[in-house]
Amino acid sequence: MEKSLWYRFKKKKQLVVLNTFYNVYKLQFQQQGKKNFDKFFDKSVITRIGKQSGFVLRKPKKIKPNHFVLGFLISCCKGQNTFAGWALQIGLLSGRSVSKQGVFDRIDAGATAFAQELLQRVLLKQSIKNVANKLFAAFGKVLLQDSTTLRLPQCLSAIFPGNRSGGEQKAIARIQSIVDIKAIKFIDFVLGSFTQNDQSASGSILQWVKKSDLVIRDMGYFAMDTFANLIKKEVHFLSRLKYGVKLYDCKGNELSLKVLMKGNKTIDQWVYIGLQKKVRGRLVMLPVAAAQRSQRVRRAKQDRDKRLNHSRQYYQWLGYSVYITTVEKQVWTATEVAKAYSVRWQIEIIFKSWKTGFHLQAMLHEGCDNEHRVRVSILLMLLFICLFMQNIYIRYKDSIETKAGKRISLLKLSVFFCNNLKEIFFLPDKILKESIARHCCYDKRSDRTNMTDLYQIFKN
Repeated sequence: MEKSLWYRFKKKKQLVVLNTFYNVYKLQFQQQGKKNFDKFFDKSVITRIGKQSGFVLRKPKKIKPNHFVLGFLISCCKGQNTFAGWALQIGLLSGRSVSKQGVFDRIDAGATAFAQELLQRVLLKQSIKNVANKLFAAFGKVLLQDSTTLRLPQCLSAIFPGNRSGGEQKAIARIQSIVDIKAIKFIDFVLGSFTQNDQSASGSILQWVKKSDLVIRDMGYFAMDTFANLIKKEVHFLSRLKYGVKLYDCKGNELSLKVLMKGNKTIDQWVYIGLQKKVRGRLVMLPVAAAQRSQRVRRAKQDRDKRLNHSRQYYQWLGYSVYITTVEKQVWTATEVAKAYSVRWQIEIIFKSWKTGFHLQAMLHEGCDNEHRVRVSILLMLLFICLFMQNIYIRYKDSIETKAGKRISLLKLSVFFCNNLKEIFFLPDKILKESIARHCCYDKRSDRTNMTDLYQIFKN
């Protein structure tokens, strides 16, 4: 009997000790989670902007601005972009019961203005981290401009008109983005419709550039007026040259494309481009490998738009990578021009991470049949992506590459982050870094170029 009592007393004492350790660990765990949340989201800023934008008119009883934002992001990461899922997450964060009708009632013009101002605030306050480089050392900012599109419910075709298919106009939104790839930060987002194409947005870059900056863009933004205005502002540009643009030598004599392409050799010379508004630039033509040329020709022949009626000369043109730039030969060789342009693919990888990792397309389902809901959803996700790029990707990238000898995959990291959002905020920094190094890095391969390989251009 005495032995039994002693055994029970000893077990009880062990349980007390274990509970004490558990409570201490739980407290530290919660404190770490709160610390990480505060690093990622600034509650005071969200609250202040909520009041300034008119989203909050009086002291909120149930739905606070920070819970509104965070609840949406958590529900989206869980693949639950519904008012019920949103309300559930707000309730878990606030400790109060919130109905889906309560969330629905908050989605209006005020919520759109709130999300827009939050995003602008983050864009302005992103930390600048210029990377030591040689290829881009001569420039201030290095700006990429590109766009991506998102399919929307058909009922929104009047607000976000898209292309026509089968006689029916689709609903498609277009996000114009400008990113500074030296600082790895977004400069601007513009949310519009599919019909507001890249050509019409070409001149918008002018408000963001200063003397000695560099603008890299694809042929969708090819506009002579914009090139001329960039030169006036003493801003350099690098672009693919559009087929069919007239070329002239420095004396004003028209250059024959047939003569330029004769001999399948590299061309690097200063020319004037354009028939009416002639713009001075450096023409760089680099022959591509036979396999790449064959692939380009095959795709051109399969083009469904029969109006293009490709000529023999056009197929010959496809055997070259053709660029126009204002960067001097002393700064870049012809090969370095192509190398610099390849960095533009970073933004394509970023767009892919939006849709695959952050589920940006999937969250715009048929239930998103309200303009304000679409705008709030897209703007808050862009806000989340900007915070992720600065507070997670940039924060851990260099240290993991230096200490672990691995390169982070932006796509893998975005998937990992969204799938484990809540858990990540409660992990100590050391464990989180180890998890990222284990699960979010590229496999060692030599047959493809990844985003980090492109990024290394800045360090070489």
